[in-house]
Amino acid sequence: MKIQNYLFSAACVFVIQNLHAQTPDASVHFAFDKSEINTTDLASLQGFKAAHPNVESITIDGYADPVGTDDYNYALSMRRCNAVKQVLGYDESKTEVLLKVTAHGEQGLLFATNPENRVVLIEINDKKKVVVQPQIKQEEVKVVVQEPAPKPVDTVAQKPVIKDNAVADIAPSKPKELGLDKNALLQQLENAKIGESVVLTDIHFEEARHVLLKSSKPALNEMLDALKAMPTLQLEIQGHMCCGDELAQDGFDIDTKEFSLSYNRAKAVYDFMVQNGIDASRLTYKGFGTRKRLVSPEKTDDDRNENRRVEFLIVKK
Repeated sequence: MKIQNYLFSAACVFVIQNLHAQTPDASVHFAFDKSEINTTDLASLQGFKAAHPNVESITIDGYADPVGTDDYNYALSMRRCNAVKQVLGYDESKTEVLLKVTAHGEQGLLFATNPENRVVLIEINDKKKVVVQPQIKQEEVKVVVQEPAPKPVDTVAQKPVIKDNAVADIAPSKPKELGLDKNALLQQLENAKIGESVVLTDIHFEEARHVLLKSSKPALNEMLDALKAMPTLQLEIQGHMCCGDELAQDGFDIDTKEFSLSYNRAKAVYDFMVQNGIDASRLTYKGFGTRKRLVSPEKTDDDRNENRRVEFLIVKK
């Protein structure tokens, strides 16, 4: 197996070419109970990224040694994954690069010694180059089509024709009112039966946090208006995630340092509704992590976006 000549620190990063299926493209080793990458390795990882400008997909697997509890080591390996991902600069919600990040904790360790198992392994697939064959330029042929002369315009005012059950084109537009021109979400909620869910995929959060992004406000306001229009409606707000371990109870929230990311995100939506006038007794919230994926396995951004969602379960109408 050939080793690529590349400038890496002796402490951490190794780049390997002519890979076996299970051999990483790069690996980053960490000190005991640490998730910080030192300055030398930071430069090495940045150089590694620069050497691969056209990445199609990247896989990041994090591990920890078996010292300590399972939960703590899982969280530690997730922090190590996030540290590497931050250096590489890939964000699954903002890039076309297919990104898979998995924290293994002390499960499935690959090496014999504890220092070797304090590691993040990186695998990448570069985009294939597309060869464009030159095309022979053909002489353009212009076709002139003579249009018929326009008919004379009748200057006599005509009354607008109004079809049955339709509004004339010249009718002035009216402002949208929930009672007259109901939005699609409100119609969905009205038509849904108890026990059914309405899915909102346009509610977005900061990465690995339960902080709502400003881009979520239109969807949140639409649900808020619908709840106000249906004062007896009761909902369970359900948070769902993508990209994580399907066996994990929930994702890691870097703000609370707990495995409760989808739960905290559902609560953030709940808090928004309550803070804007919805009676708290009408709402509950629950997090499901990645346990209820709509698409599995996740192969594309569309797959991940479909799994990354907030659902509203109809409890009472």
